[in-house]
Amino acid sequence: MSTFNPDWGCATTSPFCGNQLIGPAVFGDFNLHGQYGVEAEARWLRWHGSSGFYEDNYLAGPRDRVLRWHGLLTWIKLELGGGWIETPGYPAAGSLKGSYFAFVPGVTFEYRLSRKLSLRGDYEYQIWPSFAGPPTYSSTGTLLEHKSGLTPNGFTFGVSYRVLGH
Repeated sequence: MSTFNPDWGCATTSPFCGNQLIGPAVFGDFNLHGQYGVEAEARWLRWHGSSGFYEDNYLAGPRDRVLRWHGLLTWIKLELGGGWIETPGYPAAGSLKGSYFAFVPGVTFEYRLSRKLSLRGDYEYQIWPSFAGPPTYSSTGTLLEHKSGLTPNGFTFGVSYRVLGH
């Protein structure tokens, strides 16, 4: 399960805000070596936001194990992929729907409960550099374009089950 600050309608860059989005996530990984691997994930943040507002992510990339201590594993990762967004009221003026390139640094903590089962926590800071919000007008009637990108960030918590390997 994931909880994210969507960076749309939030006054802070903290992972938590009043417009927090919540939704399910799935992931798969493959370790090329004990320390290096690749990870792919999908996330559907569809709950708790304003009516009709959502963000979805489809990401994949390399990861590197930076800590192994007893049953605790810590990974850093850099994923690339896409972010999809629909804002409230779409297709009304001032709303939008679109897909954007995203690059996503993150860290994952995994605690092994058994050979096959682990608890997992993950933090990601997503960067959507090409995102441009809908244009608005200032109080003087000047057109304001919003091309600063979008930086959703948040946490995913859950369990993982090892299908293959040790």
